[in-house]
Amino acid sequence: MLNDRKIILVTGINGFIASRIGYDLLRKGYVLRGTVRSPHSASALLEGAYKQFADRVQVVVITDMTVPGAFDEAVKGVIAIIHTASPINYQLKSWDDFVTPAIKGALGVLEASLKHSGPQLESIVMMSSDAAIRDPSRKNHTFTEDDWNSWAEPKARELGDEAPPYILYPASKTLAERAFWHFSEENKPHFSLTSVNPAICIGPPIQLPPLPSALNETLKPIWEIFSGETQTIRQAMGSGGYIDVRDVAAVSVWCAEHPQEAAGQRYILANGRGTFQAAADILRKAYPDRESIPVGNPGCDYEVDYSWPAWTKFDSSKAAKATGKAFIRYDQSILDTADALKTYLST
Repeated sequence: MLNDRKIILVTGINGFIASRIGYDLLRKGYVLRGTVRSPHSASALLEGAYKQFADRVQVVVITDMTVPGAFDEAVKGVIAIIHTASPINYQLKSWDDFVTPAIKGALGVLEASLKHSGPQLESIVMMSSDAAIRDPSRKNHTFTEDDWNSWAEPKARELGDEAPPYILYPASKTLAERAFWHFSEENKPHFSLTSVNPAICIGPPIQLPPLPSALNETLKPIWEIFSGETQTIRQAMGSGGYIDVRDVAAVSVWCAEHPQEAAGQRYILANGRGTFQAAADILRKAYPDRESIPVGNPGCDYEVDYSWPAWTKFDSSKAAKATGKAFIRYDQSILDTADALKTYLST
């Protein structure tokens, strides 16, 4: 393969999005270098989804990405970096747990790349979020890549130790991405910088954790509905915007492979609005024998085609036009997710 000597670094490789990105890169023939916080974090991937590519997988252990120089060795010799490592655990409760690692992690990758990567480095892609774009106070507005979240940081600072995760998370994503772009302006590196800003990410994981309790924050509610563990259907996360993990991976890889086109760009990935009520309705129809799937209020709180309602909208046309691919629709994404999660039903 043409790419078999080209190394691409993906930080946080055992994450939901990162593991899918890594899989796509390996299928394209790249050498994948992935960072993890502990040696055993990558073992499930190496013994599972990545097993057939094991000779092209390099694992680098970085126990604390906030430490200066943490990424110095990891960036050496790579042609591209896709930085996904950032706190997204809603059990975290403080600014130091959520915001500080996000900022220091992003800057750590950039500083290491500037000093230690080498001239072959072409691009760095940062996994940001639509949370760095959306301002919930703006009604009947179509959000584009020109928009920024301006409310989360001041609100988090105002609330201090009382700030909840749903405020700390968008604050972390906004501040980390702003630091990313400020670094670009100040240092004008030889490599391109790009941010990808996905909405709530769903879809089939490339590697299931041993237990459903270890599913990530966006798949756990779908499992709870599918398994019947809950009869209470949660409210939509944020705006309810969704994107399939396979689309996030495809766009991220495209950005890494097209540094000239993607340089200096932000790409929103939000294919419409899909709520947990919609997920329940889809799953009840597809699995009529699973009577434990909650009913809730069928048909409420979403559009029949999972498009955006009048009161909020994200414009993802820039990413779709760049890659030339249509995104996976919500119902297909939910069904594919459930198909992957069926493994748990038999255990």
